Amino acid sequence: MLDIPFANGPIARDRVPHVWLRLGAAAPRRFGMDTGSTGIVVAAEHFVPAAGDEPVGPGRLTYNSSGRILIGERWITNVVIQRDERTPLATARVEVLRVTRIACLEQARDCRPERNPRGVAFMGVGFGRNGAQGTEPGVPRNPFTSLTALASGASPLSIRPGYIVTRTGVQLGMTAERTRNFAFVKLAPSPESRPGAPEWQTPPMTVSIDDVAGDGTILVDTGINYMFLSPPAGTRLRRGTHAPAGTRIALYMPDRRGPPGASYGFVVGAQESPLQPDHVDVVHDRGVFVNTGRMFLQGFDYLYDAAGGYVGYAWNGRTSNAFGAVTPGLARR
Repeated sequence: MLDIPFANGPIARDRVPHVWLRLGAAAPRRFGMDTGSTGIVVAAEHFVPAAGDEPVGPGRLTYNSSGRILIGERWITNVVIQRDERTPLATARVEVLRVTRIACLEQARDCRPERNPRGVAFMGVGFGRNGAQGTEPGVPRNPFTSLTALASGASPLSIRPGYIVTRTGVQLGMTAERTRNFAFVKLAPSPESRPGAPEWQTPPMTVSIDDVAGDGTILVDTGINYMFLSPPAGTRLRRGTHAPAGTRIALYMPDRRGPPGASYGFVVGAQESPLQPDHVDVVHDRGVFVNTGRMFLQGFDYLYDAAGGYVGYAWNGRTSNAFGAVTPGLARR
């Protein structure tokens, strides 16, 4: 396993976690690490293509949480994943988007159109996001699951494609010892899968809102500090607004049928649980869906096994089991 501490400290409400990357011939730079998207986006000023980089053509990536559309040129390049500014750990060869313009969705939550934006440096390591982002499947974009070399000289095949995200950093690969306290949920294969390049759908969950429950999907998203959800029918929540104070929200992964599995809950506005998001937006998305935001990682470690198609949840023990719990094992549904 490769340990990568967050460059800007543990998960917190006021910041996206950062990791050090070096793109092509550019100098190392801190990139925001986002489990809610897939692919690297970088301002043109921070990545000048050089020998060995391959042009792919125009491209774009949409962030549904903010409504930002990043537009530019796609390049395949070597990405060096680093422990810190000076210490390389591994290399991946993936497609990146060299951003030359930002546009906005019609109902964007947080967006300003801009040409030649500066300071863009974001790395998406999520999965099942092609449809939501407007990107085509089958292209290696996630450096964490596309390793081609290790700085140690060991074979990259010694690192199982996948990662564990904790409150303080990321671990690439996984071992039986490290994963024994996880509740695992099998992911459904995506229709976009190809031989040798599996793709997986978003994990299942059940959400209960003031005791009105519905089955849907869940996204653990380090890119935002709030939660947004599309609720089941029959709740008092109004789409396009914040969930009001006093709303009781509970989530069950993969569902409420009992162990093994994971669960947590909070009361909007109570501020008792460390897992409490900044606020809860009620959105117009189809179906039942929850984006947890990054405060989820105050209580859980989160695992993605890209090779086998599993997610996993482990209770990190930093807070009371009154706010969440995990029963380890494989949920067979």
